[in-house]
Amino acid sequence: MMFSRKKQLRSRELLKFNISHRLNLLYVALFVPRLLYFILWILRPFYERNENWLNKTWRYGFLTLGGGVMHPAEMRAYRAGIKAVIDNFKTALAAERNNEPLAWVEWILNAEIIEAFDIASFNTESLNIFGNTMGSEYPPALIAEAESQGVPVENCSAVKLSVGSYFLKQIPEPTLIIAASHPCDSSISIYQILEYLTGVPTFSYDAPYWKDENSYDYFTMNTWDLIGFLEKQLDKKIDWVKLREVLERVNEINFYLREVCEMNRAVPCPGTMISLALTWVIREVAVRSPLAVSMAKGVYEATKYRFDKGVGVVKNERVRVLMWFPPIGFFTYIFKWMEHEFGAVVVADFIGHISTIHINTETPETMVHDLSRSQLHLGMGRQCHGPVEFIVDELEKMLEDYSADCVFFMGHNGCKHGWAALKIIKDFLKKKGMPALYLNLDIMDKRHTSEQEIKKEITDFFRSHGWA
Repeated sequence: MMFSRKKQLRSRELLKFNISHRLNLLYVALFVPRLLYFILWILRPFYERNENWLNKTWRYGFLTLGGGVMHPAEMRAYRAGIKAVIDNFKTALAAERNNEPLAWVEWILNAEIIEAFDIASFNTESLNIFGNTMGSEYPPALIAEAESQGVPVENCSAVKLSVGSYFLKQIPEPTLIIAASHPCDSSISIYQILEYLTGVPTFSYDAPYWKDENSYDYFTMNTWDLIGFLEKQLDKKIDWVKLREVLERVNEINFYLREVCEMNRAVPCPGTMISLALTWVIREVAVRSPLAVSMAKGVYEATKYRFDKGVGVVKNERVRVLMWFPPIGFFTYIFKWMEHEFGAVVVADFIGHISTIHINTETPETMVHDLSRSQLHLGMGRQCHGPVEFIVDELEKMLEDYSADCVFFMGHNGCKHGWAALKIIKDFLKKKGMPALYLNLDIMDKRHTSEQEIKKEITDFFRSHGWA
């Protein structure tokens, strides 16, 4: 039963708890990944199946690290990503404390431009993921707070959580906000609410409908407008040298992750999708950090080691799964559970797959143009700012490229554009003769569909097709 945390949560409690306890502990433990792997395996019976009052503050972290079945090489890579998140949270809280500029950057955008102004940035949706480290009831409590204040229940829980976090004083106050018009109406309406609540200047990107040069040029004009907006609000000029430095790091990140995506096409699959999902989270929160490059490189090296040897991430790969629409994983990570229980490997998904372009850093003009184009190729954004063909065409290509045996449609409650496309997706998969599981869930809010219910549906699906 959901309970109210309104009177019990202290100001910034969730962020401070993550910095001082859970994330720091994980960061230290990851210096000895083989020992941590052994501990996770030994403790697995106490946390793998369900959350309880004894394990709720460490279960989520253990599952994120593979629940005792992830190779230490991947865990070693995560160390850098965790440190990047810790640094981002500390910087954001310090900016608020010292009355320095702090930019909120919506989850569908990255904070590269903010680096060029040398101010702090914060992803307001961070507690979708990191609120779980105190127990999976915390994100739903923040969502419930937003609903109690009048935010429509049918809106996406990802952005409802941002409103609840603001009301309950769990995220730092912004100086300005950078928002977007894609991928959905929920995001647009919620950021209008946040603009009203905070009263701070807000810049909103306007995503084009198509993917052609005129569209990219239009989005590039948006980025030039953003630079002008920031120069006016911050009373300082953009530092092109700093922007070049961060974009060269972004190019490195994109290179390593594109290579991982390519290697995952191999049979058996050498990579685990949980790594790409987590690197997506890290780039959303801390793409500016050199540590994000370290994490991407570590994931690449672990995957390439297996690829070169011709071995899979699981010893006996039985089924290759393509996850379409946002992958479940914010209150429970099922990737490694599926690998361990069924030999079922998620070879690609809607968000973790990388198709961003290389950014030319020669001149300010090339940087702004290519950064703008790259933003439109981030996961979720590239499929959901135009016609339904963007969704279905990519689905068809993924099925061919990744030799998928089945598709999971992750029917996230807030993705109205996903549900609107469902009949078209069903007809397409039926024509292809592709087995599909259609799940009705909420990837952040366990009140909608519990972890046990999700696992039962997946188990029944695999059994019905002879994979379990």
